[in-house]
Amino acid sequence: MNIIKGHLLLAACLVPLSVAPAEPELLDDRYKLTLFAESPDLSTPIGCAIDGKGRVLVIESHTHFRPDGYIGPKEDRILAFSDTDGDGKADSREIYFEGGTHTMSITPGGSDTFYVATRSEVFRLKDENKDGKADSRETLVTLKTPGKYPHNGLCGLALTSDHSKLYFGLGENLGKPYGIISQTGAKEITSMKGGGEGGNIYSYDLRTGLLVRIATGFWNPFGICLTPEGRMFCVDNDPDARPHNRLLRIVPGGDYGYQYRYGRSGIHPLQAWNGDLPGTLPMICGTGEAACSVITHGEQLWVTSWANGRIEEYALRQDGSNYTATMKVIIKGGPDFRPVDFAHAEDGSVYFTDWVDASYQLHGKGRLWKLTAVNEQTPKPGLAGALLEEGNRKTPDAQSLKAIDGDRFALATALWKMTRAGKAQALQWNALSENARIAMLTASRWKEQLNQEMLTRALGEPSENVRIAAVRIIADRKIVFFKDKLSDLLPSAARDSQLYRTLTAALKELGD
Repeated sequence: MNIIKGHLLLAACLVPLSVAPAEPELLDDRYKLTLFAESPDLSTPIGCAIDGKGRVLVIESHTHFRPDGYIGPKEDRILAFSDTDGDGKADSREIYFEGGTHTMSITPGGSDTFYVATRSEVFRLKDENKDGKADSRETLVTLKTPGKYPHNGLCGLALTSDHSKLYFGLGENLGKPYGIISQTGAKEITSMKGGGEGGNIYSYDLRTGLLVRIATGFWNPFGICLTPEGRMFCVDNDPDARPHNRLLRIVPGGDYGYQYRYGRSGIHPLQAWNGDLPGTLPMICGTGEAACSVITHGEQLWVTSWANGRIEEYALRQDGSNYTATMKVIIKGGPDFRPVDFAHAEDGSVYFTDWVDASYQLHGKGRLWKLTAVNEQTPKPGLAGALLEEGNRKTPDAQSLKAIDGDRFALATALWKMTRAGKAQALQWNALSENARIAMLTASRWKEQLNQEMLTRALGEPSENVRIAAVRIIADRKIVFFKDKLSDLLPSAARDSQLYRTLTAALKELGD
């Protein structure tokens, strides 16, 4: 690697790096792959972004499973790499920001501003004096929890192009209880609690500081992106026994099925992974293992697979309210190629970070790659619209539910909106379809106060799917009041049925 100007040599690993990692194989002749920067100028990189000067900002982790005797910086930092002589490789490195623990994601906010997510915070950095370094830091969101695992907290930033909304994820947090607080300046705006429900995706209003949980049921939603139309996509890592990782279409009110309270495996009868419980939403398709980032790239989505050492391209096809996808591998590496995050430059080139080693522990290695088009114009970064269904503020009514009865995604959002607006209780249960009843029950799971009368009616329904939707709520909340009713239902359920499995699992949760 070229010697970087103003080089600050960091001896960040315990063992000298004696063997250079192999280069990955580029499988798509439309592009050229260039090693833009590498260790010792860069070690254990995670998130990356492009600033207004064209510099590539990279999160350099020094806190993720820090080994004994590690002699690198005590906190994480954000480095800025530049190619000043135009040869396609970095020849300048600056420190943009130092500070933070378990830093995960970074995204540009315009006007010399960046948003950063660590495991426990989302904050805004700004270069006030235009010297290329952050000199102000403002906390927007704080996660308070006894959970300490480095990469299952806050993550995955997506900012709308008008800078009105910032979306981010929360991982499964090992099921630990948590409080999540949003603020503007020193003023607290929103405070929510949870624990055990699995990961979530949130919407933060940058004008008001209002925080809204918009989707749930994830393992670790590391990567989130938005299309110009406001479609949201996410890559979610998988539980221990539930391959594959998932590429998901995200809608407000979406329940994607995973709950940590029922274990790490993902195969518990009260967990779903592909819309296999009533009220939960399916994936688009599986992805490579340890999917870390997703971006729009023209009409396709690009995904990094850390464990498989791949850059994957997904061509989407509309399939009702969801999508199907065909995957193509753009880059494939060996065991020392571990891509993490993308940054899409204004000229269409794509940069991505490379953790290099399979070890989660800090090891001092790291690379930054640049992918450029050879003979054709590569797609440039698209606009990011606010989440389509969230931006439409019209609250559905009973009549509009009939028009979307076969659409699981639209029903989930409609009943979520109606429940949040306090209008769901005005719906006449007997006038609702089976699908609308399931969506109504699923939406009620977001409320602190449950309608026990609705649960009683649902358990008496002939539809097994409606009963399962009610059983899920009873098990999640451990509502012992319904224990006898569930016991009475069990003998009439076929032993090979989903209802029998969920009833049995719920009774165990209630202490039977």
